[in-house]
Amino acid sequence: MALFETTFPPYVPFGSRTLSGGEDGTDVAVLQTVYNQSLKVMNPPQGPLGQPISVTGIYDFATGQAVRNVQSYFGTSVDGVAGPNTYFLFGQGVDDHVTYGGPRYGSRTLSQGNTGGDVTVLQNRLNLFRYSSILGGPADGIFGPKTTAAVAQFQIDAIANGDTGLETNGVVTVGTFDATWIYTYAGGRGLFTGRNGFDVMFIQVLLRKLGFYGGAITGFYDGATQAAVIGFQQSAGISTDGVVGQSTYYQLGLRNQVPAPSPYTAPPIGPVTRQVSACCVPLTSATSDLHPYGEASHVVNLAESFESLDVVGFLLPPPSTFGSQYGQYAAQVTDPNTGQVRTFLMTSLPPGGTPSDWGGSLSVGVKVIPVGPVAVVPTPSGSTSGPFGPAVLTGNLGPCPSPSSAGSSGGGDGWTSADTGGPAHGTNSG
Repeated sequence: MALFETTFPPYVPFGSRTLSGGEDGTDVAVLQTVYNQSLKVMNPPQGPLGQPISVTGIYDFATGQAVRNVQSYFGTSVDGVAGPNTYFLFGQGVDDHVTYGGPRYGSRTLSQGNTGGDVTVLQNRLNLFRYSSILGGPADGIFGPKTTAAVAQFQIDAIANGDTGLETNGVVTVGTFDATWIYTYAGGRGLFTGRNGFDVMFIQVLLRKLGFYGGAITGFYDGATQAAVIGFQQSAGISTDGVVGQSTYYQLGLRNQVPAPSPYTAPPIGPVTRQVSACCVPLTSATSDLHPYGEASHVVNLAESFESLDVVGFLLPPPSTFGSQYGQYAAQVTDPNTGQVRTFLMTSLPPGGTPSDWGGSLSVGVKVIPVGPVAVVPTPSGSTSGPFGPAVLTGNLGPCPSPSSAGSSGGGDGWTSADTGGPAHGTNSG
């Protein structure tokens, strides 16, 4: 099994389950990695995409917030849950969004003799790079000898990038699936006006490299992107329908004869040291109503020189329950040695409506977050200085074990881009 899978176990195919909080596995690490790399391509980010998050393989509050950022940016329902609509923004077709007739990409081992929509997705992804010369034509959904050879070369290139443990046998399973998700980015679906996401972002970068696109890297398949696609299709002598499908993926790859992930560098997952630890403690109700509950997560990342404290509360009564002056919740952590209290605001999950779930995050430099009692209290809207209402949730944050040096952080230099531009516009058709 490849290093990515041993670093972020258990192996779970990306898109095979709904992620809402607390799950761990390689699918979470893939989501975190693609999110981080996409932020770097869209640098400075267009819209409310937030900041990079720690790649831990754990669906924590920060990851949920990242998903909410993606959902808000691309105009889908904002709930912090990674389900079919969200996976589609990452170019992964799930359930009603399964592409090319299915089965879902990653749902079975692929090898010579297989046919189906998942083979088409694999070929599309490979066709965007030098493997197009090995495949010799657009994706046809038939896993033949040329596909075997292309997969084997991709596996060799992934190993050269530090993904130790892969077999170079041309069979697609476990580690090879993860490598395609974090190295190739596009090819999981056809792309056209109104269909937006990180795979569109990849195509914009590639079209810019080839001299057909001069706009901002936004991930929105807008008129400028369609015009660039049509211009490329004209130059390649294929149908000028403005849709990025099998033939366009193949023709793009013929002009991008580089190994994946170069030059769009994916994070090395070999010798990079992970110095991250995470501790999670429950928060219990401090009110007569025993329904509220929550948790506090303390993450220490020495490799990237930061700590974070994530606090979430579930089934909380409206803050105004404790007084009309209260419109928001805040989290407080107390240093038991000095008595100093750090307070930070929590936001409703999801935004708007009549929320019962709240969450907040405090990210600071290393060794600054105190380790002690944690409380969730009502506060006037926007106020971190009170006056505060009674504690609704309480718990005690103990010392977090020192980070180990085992495994990889999944971090790295990532893609780079000097692209700037105004805010993107559009919605996702889902």
